[in-house]
Amino acid sequence: MKAIRCQQGSVLLAPDTQEPTPEPGEALVEPTRLAIDADDALAADSEFSGVLGHEFVGTVTEINLPKDNPTRQQLLGQRVVGSAHVPCSECDRCKSGLSLHCAHATTLGLEARDGCFAQRFVIPAANLVPLPDDLDDDRAIFASSLGRVLHAARMLRLEGKAFVSVLGDGPVALLAAQVMATRNASVRLLGTHEANLELCTKWGVKHRLWHEVGRRHDQNIVFDCAGTPESISLALGLIRPRGMVVLMRTASTLAPSGAGVSPALDPAAIIHDEVQVLGSRGCAIADAVAELAAGRVDVVNLIARRLRFADGPQAIMAAKEPGTLKILLDAA
Repeated sequence: MKAIRCQQGSVLLAPDTQEPTPEPGEALVEPTRLAIDADDALAADSEFSGVLGHEFVGTVTEINLPKDNPTRQQLLGQRVVGSAHVPCSECDRCKSGLSLHCAHATTLGLEARDGCFAQRFVIPAANLVPLPDDLDDDRAIFASSLGRVLHAARMLRLEGKAFVSVLGDGPVALLAAQVMATRNASVRLLGTHEANLELCTKWGVKHRLWHEVGRRHDQNIVFDCAGTPESISLALGLIRPRGMVVLMRTASTLAPSGAGVSPALDPAAIIHDEVQVLGSRGCAIADAVAELAAGRVDVVNLIARRLRFADGPQAIMAAKEPGTLKILLDAA
């Protein structure tokens, strides 16, 4: 079986990867479309070893569940997307409804678990969401990214005409700008790549380069989708007293300092203005499928390139380039 693997810091197309076998509760999926973004590039540069990839559209070809199990009947033979987060289902957190924060969780293609960049891969059946026939692969592949935005938006309470700034101009930031613009909010996207920012013109969303923006402490909510010390510092300069900063991304630039706090996350500023800092990592993937099927967000313009599966290693290197949006691989 062919797979795109990370081995000893190198990304390669491995033609002789062992075929996976679904354990009880798992499904075997044959992907038709795969997506590459900055997270996959970070995994390739980390200590991760194994099959890369966490975003997919595919068909369920086998499920290790009893034949009369409703989940088996619902998913077998169906086109699906799925959550990359795999909890253990056995620890106290999982049993108390906090499976998103499972201490023993693995993540498809990113942390301690083989990913989906292969001709076949396994994933818990509970992670999968079936797709409607009228939702094509190119749109469905964005379910994971959109699901992250919808999960974060659920945590917010907008009062009046809230002022919202979204920092960053990658796929998650561009989706966050679209989603928040449909809420009761005045939204602007602040980024560093003019070509990406110009996409906002299509959606009627205000946009500027972030170095052009004054730090006036007048925003009710700031989404930080960039994950850099500079973006966090900007977020704290934009947020009004008792406003909320939502941290959507972690990256190598956010590694804690010796004091246990990112250098940009100034406790004095947070305390002085009583700022709420909210972390968000969940994924409302079923809701995302519904939004995509209804055509309420534009994702086609977030596709940077389309390549063959065999070009995967080169595509992962290309994803490291600043400002790169989604790169799709045809895995069929």
